[in-house]
Order: sequence, then structure tokens, then C-alpha cells
Amino acid sequence: MKRLTLIAAALACAPAAQAAPLVDVYAGGYLWNPDTSGNIASGSGDIDMEDDLGFDDADQSVLYLGVEHAVPILPNVRLRYMDLDDDGSNTLVNPITFDGQTFTGRVSASYDLEMLDGTFYWSPLDNVVKLDVGLTVRQMDADFKIRGAGQEASQSASETFPMGFLAARVNLPLTGVYVGGEVNAIEYDGSGMRDYNAHIGWRSDFLLGVELGYSRLEVELDDVSDLDTDLEIGGPYLAATLRF
Repeated sequence: MKRLTLIAAALACAPAAQAAPLVDVYAGGYLWNPDTSGNIASGSGDIDMEDDLGFDDADQSVLYLGVEHAVPILPNVRLRYMDLDDDGSNTLVNPITFDGQTFTGRVSASYDLEMLDGTFYWSPLDNVVKLDVGLTVRQMDADFKIRGAGQEASQSASETFPMGFLAARVNLPLTGVYVGGEVNAIEYDGSGMRDYNAHIGWRSDFLLGVELGYSRLEVELDDVSDLDTDLEIGGPYLAATLRF
């Protein structure tokens, strides 16, 4: 919640920031409708998010705010907040063990992935074709819970990921239409984080725009706070955008 408040406060300050010469401020938000697949583990044995815990798809929320300027040596900056959470339930065919507890029969489960990105990037190309290259620092807090027959087990992990950032966009002249995509990625010591999206959007002459795309997040944790994950969360999104 503190991270969401930070983004909201930054959005409120956006018009003032735009008053500075040669500074562009952009912002957006969207509901994301991803499918959740993969597995988690805490102890022995992988637990399948779909087959064992009954996760399917759910609406998730994303907010972002960026500032671009004309000083070549200094990076542009974007903040992005992602709050991904879902609940699932299922009747187990085989027992599962999580955090030292064994579950049988009917179980319910939930997860919460909260991520705050700070992306620092340069734009070596910025015309009809725009190319952004830089670094994303992502703070992720993850919580997983499983409940059943009077039992409850939970595990949490907190991790900071430095990630390579690459984005490209093609602007179609005189139409306000653009197509593009971006990638954030890191791999180290058996853990990794990757997310990417592809999108098409339209920006009007009156600040507002819309964007339709597909986004995918992959989270691999190897014994981070006794938690292992191999998760894939992906689906379409529809965003409202604003540029000052």
C-alpha cells in the first residue's frame, strides 16, 4: 500500500513537473487479465498452481509514471507498481507438502506479488523509431498461503532484482498510432525474473490515449527464504495513458 501511495503522489505532481522546459511526463494504468501457471515449493515436492491449487485467471492492476528530458547524460526515469494477487481452491488427488505441513482433500490457496520498479534508461533513437536502453531495479515481496482441514502454511520472500531493460517503439506519422514492446530480464544463481510485453496504442492531441497489449511475467526463485517458484503469469491488458 505504501508503494501505491508513492505512485499516486507522483501522479499528483506530474503537471508541475511538466512545467519545466524540455520535460515530458507520461503516465498510465491498466487492468491485466493473466493466467497463472507453474509451481511453487517450500520443502519437498513441487506444487502445481493449476492442477493442485486451482489457480486460473484474475484481474490485476498496474500503474506507471515516467519522466523524459533533453539532457543526454542523465537517464530518463520510470516508476511502475504491480499488484498481483489471486485465490484458488481445489480437491487434491494426491497429498502436497508446503512449509513442513502435509495437506489432503479440499484446500484453498492465495498469493500476493507486489512489485515496485525504478527504471533508468537512455533513448539513443527517438524519432519515428524510439529505442530505450537501461536498467530496472525491482523490489518484489511475495506471499503464498495454503489452507485446509484446520491447517494453514505460509511462506514469504523479499528480493531486489537489478534487470536489464530494452524497449522499442515505432510511431506511425500523422496518426497518433504506435506499436512496440519491452523486456526486463535477469538470471543469477538459479533465480531469475523476466517480463515482456507487446502492444499497440493510440495517443490523441488532447493528452489522453489507449493501449492494447499482451504482457507476461516469469518468476524463478531458488531457495529464497525457503521458497522456490517457477511461475508464469501472462495475459492481455487494456491501458489508459496520459502524456503531458
